[in-house]
Amino acid sequence: MLTQDPVRIPDIPGKISYVTIEGKEYVRYLISRRYNPEKKYTEQERVIIGRRCREMPGLMYPNANYEEYFNEKENEAVSEAMTQEEERFIWKDKTYKMFSPFFDALYYEFRVQARKSPDGRLNRYKTESLNRVLKPLKEMMQDEEYAQFLGLAETGEKDEESGMSHADAMFLLTQYKCALSKYRWDRLQR
Repeated sequence: MLTQDPVRIPDIPGKISYVTIEGKEYVRYLISRRYNPEKKYTEQERVIIGRRCREMPGLMYPNANYEEYFNEKENEAVSEAMTQEEERFIWKDKTYKMFSPFFDALYYEFRVQARKSPDGRLNRYKTESLNRVLKPLKEMMQDEEYAQFLGLAETGEKDEESGMSHADAMFLLTQYKCALSKYRWDRLQR
């Protein structure tokens, strides 16, 4: 089983190798070598410690074997050496996983509201709650070509209920839903 957060692949010359199984690239760690005199070659014992990220080849999604063979000090030393690009990838991964359930709940709630009263207006609280979830998602997808189509909910300036209608909010959420689906397919498919 893979853990949630990607880590940097350990840089241990001669001990790390890669194998592709069913189109996915896995990272293997050499545990031991022993010479077999009958076969006249060295047999290697390797264990898979995680799956390599497609997007960032220097990172992997570790499994339980990684935790067994690499202690916390080694993990911290490896994570200190991450580049800004790798850190940004991990931040995007965590943001997606954290805000995705909130987004799904908002999408369902606004879908129900849009069916009941499509012309009903969002109050300031609902608009701010919506934007609290959409802002990090928009920032996460800012480097994507479809980010230009993503907006935020508009708040009414005159009174409590002069903002967007439920149907407008549903339209906005549908754009985000499509963008998140494409983002997940392109970036986080694993």
